Amino acid sequence: MSTNSECTILVTGFGPFDKYVVNASWESVKELQKLWVDSKEFPNIKLIAKEILVSYSYVSTQIPQLWKKHNPTIVLHVGVSCQAESLTIECHACSNGYNRFDIDSKCPDEASIECNVLETSIDVKELCDNVNKNYEKHKCKACFSHNAGRYLCEYIYYQSLAIEPTKTLFVHVPDFDKYSSIQTAKGLYDILCYLIKNLKYS
Repeated sequence: MSTNSECTILVTGFGPFDKYVVNASWESVKELQKLWVDSKEFPNIKLIAKEILVSYSYVSTQIPQLWKKHNPTIVLHVGVSCQAESLTIECHACSNGYNRFDIDSKCPDEASIECNVLETSIDVKELCDNVNKNYEKHKCKACFSHNAGRYLCEYIYYQSLAIEPTKTLFVHVPDFDKYSSIQTAKGLYDILCYLIKNLKYS
């Protein structure tokens, strides 16, 4: 990817739901945005951060609009997981099976949706290895996963993979008891640096 011309990275985190009155994903994305502004490492790359409601209908309407509006070079979706011990990079997402209620007490209508699985084209294993090599610098470890949870995290991932799998990634982050928001943000920053330096886009 050429860094000589203006381009945009879109990063999303989720708002409150269930026991997550303050969502670690959105808090880390806000810290990431501060790091990005302060670092000036990529002056021609704009980072846009968006908080996403934990709502199927909101995601299904807003994600295509965000892609259309910003035409991003990279899309990084971030969500919290109580099971995550480190940054957990998801490999794929499914089209259906979403039977857990969102904040509106609703599930998506899957009557006409066929079962489908979409994978990111990004080399997830290599990305994990890169993050782990930089552990001493950022104090973040990474692993990859083949189960994104069949909730809003996997749902948003599928929506973006359906638009452009070569530009899309989803990362589950630990809650505050394992990583601080700043610690997580540094790991996410490391992920973006890898993507910028290794992905070749026209």
